[in-house]
Amino acid sequence: MSLFRSVCHALRVGLLVMLVTALASVAQAETRLSMDAARNLTAQLLQHNRPQEALTLAEGILQGRPDDPAALILKTRALRDLGRMAEANQAAKQARTAATAEKDRFFSALVTAQTRASAGQNGIAQYWLRHAAQIAPDDHLKSLALRDFRQLRRATPWRLHLNLSAAPSNNVNGAPRSNEFTFGGLPFVNPSAVPLSGTRVAAEARFVYRIPVSARARISLGLSAGLERVRFDSGAQDKVPDVKERDFAQDRIGLSFGHEWLGADRGQLLQTRLGLTRRWYGGALLSDTTRIDLTYQHRIAEGWIGRLSLGLEDENRHDLALRDQQTGSLGAQLTRRLSHGSLSMSLTGARTDSQSRLVARDTLRAGLSYGLAKPIHGMMPRFGASWEAVNYDSAPYDAWTDPRKDRQWRLSADILLPDLDYMGFAPEIGLSWRDRRSNYSLYETRGTDLRLGLKSVF
Repeated sequence: MSLFRSVCHALRVGLLVMLVTALASVAQAETRLSMDAARNLTAQLLQHNRPQEALTLAEGILQGRPDDPAALILKTRALRDLGRMAEANQAAKQARTAATAEKDRFFSALVTAQTRASAGQNGIAQYWLRHAAQIAPDDHLKSLALRDFRQLRRATPWRLHLNLSAAPSNNVNGAPRSNEFTFGGLPFVNPSAVPLSGTRVAAEARFVYRIPVSARARISLGLSAGLERVRFDSGAQDKVPDVKERDFAQDRIGLSFGHEWLGADRGQLLQTRLGLTRRWYGGALLSDTTRIDLTYQHRIAEGWIGRLSLGLEDENRHDLALRDQQTGSLGAQLTRRLSHGSLSMSLTGARTDSQSRLVARDTLRAGLSYGLAKPIHGMMPRFGASWEAVNYDSAPYDAWTDPRKDRQWRLSADILLPDLDYMGFAPEIGLSWRDRRSNYSLYETRGTDLRLGLKSVF
């Protein structure tokens, strides 16, 4: 009986293929219903893993309607399933050109992504899935594109992160609050230590390749590069005639090697990371840094996550060897996940050793942050506050006797606008304020920064 049914099904499919091929030769006289029936049958054949028959049907439709978007999309899927990738990419391109309706444009982008992914071109496929999500005519179709995007990203061993930002500031050069100070009992004025308004423009790219070593462990190899440029406002040179923007340029490149281990119940995460970074300042080589980080994260209870971190860093300065430094840090963080957002509290202590009296110090930092889990009126804000105490081993100069002590407050608010995203990248507006007090006025500074950037929302 099973064999008889299979034979009947094959005959039925064969007859339908011949019928649609014959109808295609007189496609101008066809009714809309016959075309819909042919497309539906083609889709069913693809669902039942019959790509060759589906391709024949799709090409039959296209004989009479060469620019039919639905038929081109079905043809692309059939060619992809047959492994004919070059032809599938060409058919996908034709489908995108022919598509004018919103749904046709969406599905042509979706099938392009699927074809690229089948060819192993995951980066290009992710681009087309972002595009499909952007042009989706409704939330249901957008969710389909996002589902495919997340599945593809999980299956892709590499990650590429791009960050672009512009930060206007009223103290872009980090000048002290006052350029007047006392040295050796005499008053002095530093005419160049004046807060200057302007904008910091920053760009960063990070590439990470992950290699699984077991079901719950993997290693990662990373490469990063970043730059920051300063643009002073028009009145800056009136205040400080010899100031040059290039003197504040910063560049860096980095390499990293990491290992991650996930607990059996996914409640623990152990991470180790080795990073090497080279920095330039003002166009000149500044330093080489080697850093080791060890982090342990544990799910304490439902909604509670604890995190411990240990860091060791060695920085070799190329401008002045006296300022070489070694830093050890220990930190703890507690996060409470709530239905409406997450609250995090952190405490970090660090010790920096150096032969320079301007560098050797102890640092204690406490932080508090809160971020919403879902948008409110199209906005997802995150608020942060931190306090930092820095105690230097000695005074900055021989004429000064008391060791330098700094205290700094920093407040920040970052607002993400997910409803204004383009291809998954949404604008983010950040505002931060910092105020550093010191027992030496030379090191006191205050400033407000406005940051404009882009952030991936999926």
